[in-house]
Amino acid sequence: MNEIDELAQKLLDNSRFYILSTSFLISLAVIGFLRLQIPSDQIFYIRTQQVFGLLAIFYWYVALIISPIGHVIGKHRMKKVEFARRAIGVSAFYFVLLHGVIALWGQLGGLSELQHLPALFKWSLLGGTIAFGILLVMALTSFDKVVKFMTFRKWKLLHRLVYIGGVLALLHIWTIGTHLAYDNVQLVVFIALVVLSGLELYRITKLLNNTYFHLDKAEAVTLYVSSWVLVAALIYMVPAFVQNYHSRHSDHNDTSHNEGHR
Repeated sequence: MNEIDELAQKLLDNSRFYILSTSFLISLAVIGFLRLQIPSDQIFYIRTQQVFGLLAIFYWYVALIISPIGHVIGKHRMKKVEFARRAIGVSAFYFVLLHGVIALWGQLGGLSELQHLPALFKWSLLGGTIAFGILLVMALTSFDKVVKFMTFRKWKLLHRLVYIGGVLALLHIWTIGTHLAYDNVQLVVFIALVVLSGLELYRITKLLNNTYFHLDKAEAVTLYVSSWVLVAALIYMVPAFVQNYHSRHSDHNDTSHNEGHR
């Protein structure tokens, strides 16, 4: 039993290496599988950048949700997962990098083609580029020596930018993404964001209450639940205020098509 415990401990101690190695192997598997399945180069580029974009968001989401889960169930229970968190964030950056390179130089054909894109695409790509830059900073400062040099407090403050990057990434995906125009995909994204916001609000309201408000348990729960409902409502209303390029043009084409048959 001790040998099994020692083996498990070694595996956990090397979790960052395994996560990064697995991410690299996944990227090779995605490219190989899609290349075999899709003969058309253009469609291959489109599907590949979409899959890498999805993987980037998945890894980014996991990296974000680890810390608030720790605040709910106890940091000591998440110690090993917290250790692996930086590798998960670096993997998110890796997939974002692949997504951007393939979309720009494979799907679009290079930087010179950006000038021909619609205005909404340009704004969306700007937001995506800023999000990429934030992830780049996160990846470059994910090493233990960098954390020690910066001090943990400053490093933690810098990494708060990841939430801004996450918002920009979501806006980037929503405005020009094709699959987010579907109701079932929107539902999954809504649930994921509500869960993440609920966990984050638990940490924030608990901190504010202990530091400033000093509410009793019932009042603190009321503050937390009301804040969560408000944030969930705001998340739900995002599609109504932010246009999706593909759904807008699809609606327009459907209307024109129907009018043509009247």
